[in-house]
Amino acid sequence: MSATTGGIAFRGVVRGEWVKLRSLRSSVFTVLAAAAVLLGVGLIFAATAGTDSDGANGVTEPAGITLTGAMFAQLVIGVLGVLVITGEYATGMIRSTLTAVPSRLPVLVAKAGVVTAVVFPVMIAAVLVAFFGGQIIMGANGFPTTTISAPGVTTALLGTAATMAGVAVMGVALGTLLRNTAGAITTLVALLFLVPGLGGLVLPVSWRDNVLKYLPSTASEAFTRVVPGPELLSAGTGAAVFAAWVVVPLLAAAVTLRGRDV
Repeated sequence: MSATTGGIAFRGVVRGEWVKLRSLRSSVFTVLAAAAVLLGVGLIFAATAGTDSDGANGVTEPAGITLTGAMFAQLVIGVLGVLVITGEYATGMIRSTLTAVPSRLPVLVAKAGVVTAVVFPVMIAAVLVAFFGGQIIMGANGFPTTTISAPGVTTALLGTAATMAGVAVMGVALGTLLRNTAGAITTLVALLFLVPGLGGLVLPVSWRDNVLKYLPSTASEAFTRVVPGPELLSAGTGAAVFAAWVVVPLLAAAVTLRGRDV
């Protein structure tokens, strides 16, 4: 028997969230835009690798070059996560959704699950195309290349796609907490981009290595780089820290969603 949520089976809630996501052209375009940014930037960087000054010897991480676009694509995919929930608050549709599912939490779980189920495979495809296409381009230009079987490469590729899915879920959580599109997107951008940059400028040197590596963007580098630097966490610890940045806001969103009026 299917678990029910106030008379509606959970699979029905999931199906409803899936229909909402795929029926909105903006959602489809956002996912495709994120994939295009990841792929396009990665191939551009591959085509221009080593051309600044240092030649072929300047290409030290061929896989990392092709994944450069992930940094920019995170912003796009984070917006998708935010809009999944704030779009309903903006139109008032959230009232109908929560009336149909009065226990509320299944709605949040379904939204996060559907976003993950869509984002992860699309990003895996984009990551693989960027990687293989980038290696072909760099090889044709006489720069060092690598293979998917090389140490650390598969972990970096999977980690990049997982990071994208995690950022999307963070967007869902922040959108639920703030119920405002602009506020949630601003918070996400600050957390992923502004805080690490400002922290590197204003924090005392003795604090930087002990604080910045625990921020979500830096923690993800521990398992998305083929050769992580000594300033980063280990791959396992980095994955755990990044997961905490996804799970904790989601739990806070669950508590908030249950305890407040629509």
